[in-house]
Amino acid sequence: MGTQAKWVGPESPARLTVDAVDNRALALHEYLVVYRAGVGPRRGRRQRLRELRYDIARLQAWAWYLRATERRPAWWRLLHLLGGWFGAGRQEKPGRRHQRRAGIQRLSAFSVVDRAYAAQIEDFQGRLLTLGLNHPPLSEERQRCRRLLEDDVERLRQERDRLTGEAGRVAVVCWLLGRLVRVRGWLGLNKHTSRAMDP
Repeated sequence: MGTQAKWVGPESPARLTVDAVDNRALALHEYLVVYRAGVGPRRGRRQRLRELRYDIARLQAWAWYLRATERRPAWWRLLHLLGGWFGAGRQEKPGRRHQRRAGIQRLSAFSVVDRAYAAQIEDFQGRLLTLGLNHPPLSEERQRCRRLLEDDVERLRQERDRLTGEAGRVAVVCWLLGRLVRVRGWLGLNKHTSRAMDP
């Protein structure tokens, strides 16, 4: 789903996670557009639209944070520090959590990001399965492609495992930057881009 560019791999873990989050945000945005156009059940539509926008903003916030990881500007260092302070000791499991308002369940920031990583892993595994359906022997180029995809799956799994220990920081980053992303969205400054990988 979404605009796709030619896959050139291999990718660094940082690039892989940014792509995973960007692609998930784009997929949710496209679903939001379709859902807003009237497709799907009408009951709870307004709440569902609100939740989709909220999840997209948190994904964009985490992608923004990840992109700045290598450069580490002053705002990133401050945010990283705040995330360590206020998110220390917070452990979360994937899933929905209840809000104060009755009947509302909202994904935690950790769950939103975790699902983005999981979706990218599943996409790569699907590509590996497609390569495996070809009759052997595989060409040298396809063998290289398979090795790169296997490496990317392993890197993403490692990043997903590491994310579990960062649940508190994810929550703080998404809470702070997510609000800024939403303001930028109201001003029309957010752009939805993707670098989905095609073998």
